[in-house]
Amino acid sequence: MTTLKLAHPITLGRKTVEELTFRDYTTAADYLSFDTRGGVAQNIAMIASLSGTDEALVRQLRGPDYLAAVGLFEKILRDDQVFSEAGDDAEKKPAAS
Repeated sequence: MTTLKLAHPITLGRKTVEELTFRDYTTAADYLSFDTRGGVAQNIAMIASLSGTDEALVRQLRGPDYLAAVGLFEKILRDDQVFSEAGDDAEKKPAAS
C-alpha cells in the first residue's frame, strides 16, 4: 500500500482527511470507472476506487494533491501493464529442456 500525505487536508463535517492510502494493485472494478466517463471524471473515479475513498472527497482535493494522486494511480496502471507484458513474453518463450 502507498500512502499519499495531503499537502492540503480536507475537512468533511467533523472528520479531517490528511492522507489517502492506495492499494498497490487494480481490480476489474477499478477499470470499470473508465467505462462511461471522460478525462478528469475517470481520474477521480480511479483515485476513489484505489484509495477506498468517496468521489465527493476526491473532488475536493487541491490541485497539487490531485496531481500527486493521479501520478500514483498512473504508476499502478503502468505496473499492471509491465506485469501483463512480462506474462505474455513468458508464455512465448520455449520451455528450458
